[in-house]
Amino acid sequence: MKDTEGFIRAYHDFRESVDFERCGLLPELDNLIWCMLMGVPSVPADEDISADAAMAAIDQRVAILKAVFVEVNKNQTDAFLDQGLNQTVRLRCGEEGNIFA
Repeated sequence: MKDTEGFIRAYHDFRESVDFERCGLLPELDNLIWCMLMGVPSVPADEDISADAAMAAIDQRVAILKAVFVEVNKNQTDAFLDQGLNQTVRLRCGEEGNIFA
């Protein structure tokens, strides 16, 4: 990742927009896809014009979404966290006909 500081800033900006009172909810694949299509959260790769910028932006978004999911649900069981993280991995890996594969 070229812009580490920008990524950390993007993480903190997104984290501040999340309601930490609403824990215990698994991410829904439709909502994750919506985030990717709408460019949420904003990430440093959004400003990049290189050929691989779109995939880098997806990678950065997935990393931020995973980190915030774990932070919001830090008191949940490991099995719950694994299940939620698998949703984001499925998004990135292209299971279930994902358009981002």
